[in-house]
Amino acid sequence: MPRFEVDSAQVVQASAAVQGSAQQIGTEVDRMMRHLVQLQAGWSGSAATSFQSVINEWRVTQERVRLTLEDIQAALAQAGRQYQEVEDSAVRMFTA
Repeated sequence: MPRFEVDSAQVVQASAAVQGSAQQIGTEVDRMMRHLVQLQAGWSGSAATSFQSVINEWRVTQERVRLTLEDIQAALAQAGRQYQEVEDSAVRMFTA
């Protein structure tokens, strides 16, 4: 039987930290995109078209990153809750 030890509070804290980091990343990406959109407004020609393709690729990648961070945060939150529920249940078995 595998042996493990976990601090459910740390897992929940990690979930909150990931959520905070994801929000900061989102804020910085939004700021960067505003600058790039401003740059594009006064740019034309084949280089501008190529640049638009790169921007579109970035948006797809950034959305994948955002969704992955959401998945990580949700999994950590759920794991933290479940570990705490199991611990609480075990404690109840040994208390009157």
